[in-house]
Amino acid sequence: MFMKWKFFDKIPVEGGVSYQDLAASVGAQGEIVSRMGQMLVSTGTLLQPKPGSVAHSRLSLRYKTGNSNGSAFAMLYDDFQPVFAKLPGFFGKYGPNLPVGKTNIPITFASGADGKLTPWEVFAQQGTEHIEQFGLAMQAMTGYLWPHTGAYDFTWVGKYAATNPNRTLIIDVGGSFGHSLRANLVKYPNIPPGRCAVEDREEMIPSITKAHANDPVMENVQKVAADFHKEQPVKGALIYFIRRCLHDYDDNDCVNILKILADSLPEDEPQARVLINEHIMTDPPDREVAAIDIIMMTWASLERTVQQLEKLADRAGLVVIKVHRAGGSSLGVLECKKASRS
Repeated sequence: MFMKWKFFDKIPVEGGVSYQDLAASVGAQGEIVSRMGQMLVSTGTLLQPKPGSVAHSRLSLRYKTGNSNGSAFAMLYDDFQPVFAKLPGFFGKYGPNLPVGKTNIPITFASGADGKLTPWEVFAQQGTEHIEQFGLAMQAMTGYLWPHTGAYDFTWVGKYAATNPNRTLIIDVGGSFGHSLRANLVKYPNIPPGRCAVEDREEMIPSITKAHANDPVMENVQKVAADFHKEQPVKGALIYFIRRCLHDYDDNDCVNILKILADSLPEDEPQARVLINEHIMTDPPDREVAAIDIIMMTWASLERTVQQLEKLADRAGLVVIKVHRAGGSSLGVLECKKASRS
C-alpha cells in the first residue's frame, strides 16, 4: 500500500516525514498508515528517525515510482502472488498436469478469466499504468541477473553500417522500452540509432515514444507497432534480436515466432542473423532460472535448455551457429542463420 499511495515518493531523500503528513496526502486514517509503517521499520525497509515519522533506508528508494526493481516487486505481488495462491484450485479443476493452451491456464484462472482471455488480454484490462509497471519490471536486475550486454559482441554491426548505408541494422523484437537495444547502442556507438527499431504491441508505442522523446540515444530509434505472432512489418534487416520473449510461449508459438523472423531475413545478406536471448536452463538448475520457470509454468510455458532452443530454431528453418554466454549470468544468446544459407 505504501507503493500504491506513492508514499516512497513523498518521503524526502534526506530527512523524514510524519505518518500524519503521509496519511493526510491521501486522505487516510493516521493509525492505518502508522501501523503499516511500523512493519516496514521493523524489517529495515524504512528507518524511524524519531517517534511517529519515517525516513528512507538504503533499501527503500527502489520502491519509488519508475524504479524497475520496485516495479518487479509490485509485479510479483500484484500479478503472480494471487496466481500461486490459486494453484490448488486450478489443479483441482483441470487436473494435476502441466498447463497447456492460452486461456485455460493458471494466470487466467486466478483472474476468473480462464477459457475467455489470454494473459496479455488480462493485463490489458488493468490499464496503461499496469502495463507500464510490467514493462519496467522486465528491466529489473539487469546489472547482475540478466544483463543487457556482455554475451554478444555487436562490434561488427558498426563496421557493417559504415559500408552498407541503407539496410536496417537491428530490430529489437518485442523490445518494450528498448532498454537492451539502448545499452548496446551506448556500448557500440558506431551503430547508428536511426537505423534500428524497437517493436512492441500497438498499445505500448505511445508510452515508448514518450519515454524516448528526451533520450539522445533513443529519440531517433524507430518505434514500430508489431505483433510477433503475425507478419513482420520490417523485412530485410541485418539482425532480428528477440530477448526474453520466447519463454512466455509454448513450443508451437515459439516456432511460429522464429519462422516469421527467419522468413524476414534478407536473401542477399549472408551475415544476417536472428539472435535469441533467453535464460538457459541447466542440470542442475540455476536457482533464479528455476524460480522463473515456475512463473512461466503459470503461462503454460517454460525456461528452456540449449538443446530445446536449438530444436525450436531447427523447426523454424534456422541453424544455431554459436551459443554466446556472459560470465556470471544465466542468460545466453543463440546466434542463428537461415538454414538454407551455406
